[in-house]
Amino acid sequence: MTVFSFTSPRFHVVSVAVAAVAGLSTFGTLHAMLPASAMFLGWIAYALGGPSLRGGSARFASFLFGLLFGIGTALVIAALTPSLGAAATPLAVSGVVILVLSLRTMAPFDNSLAYFLGLTSFFYSGFAPSVATFAILAAAGAIGAASCAGAVWLEHRVTRGPASPRPTASVALS
Repeated sequence: MTVFSFTSPRFHVVSVAVAAVAGLSTFGTLHAMLPASAMFLGWIAYALGGPSLRGGSARFASFLFGLLFGIGTALVIAALTPSLGAAATPLAVSGVVILVLSLRTMAPFDNSLAYFLGLTSFFYSGFAPSVATFAILAAAGAIGAASCAGAVWLEHRVTRGPASPRPTASVALS
């Protein structure tokens, strides 16, 4: 829920500011030859559940753990495939889902969706499981998380004013 309407100039200033941040972060990500998809998944992971720096940092850490879990799952699949064949993938996926869901009560790293975004980032990349893959995807995700934090900060700067209370929700995801 936003505190200003579509007809408010602040609404449009926030939209343009967040779009500019997204465009600049995409440019930087691509210029560094990192995958833009991982940048956006890092942005989304940071923004899940609200705009606080502390919460966003914990969700981004969960995203990073999700990357590690994805790499580990790929290694398990590779190890089990010779003996289990096609059953290796669903068994490994079931195992990682159990792991992720068991962490949902471990505050502040309790956002299962952030873990799944890390897993998705790894599997969507198509990269081989390696330390270099983790570094590449983590760097892109960090650009996204930092960009989201910047977009939230800009939104707060624009929406604060004598006639406007602080927003209750961020446009970082909208």
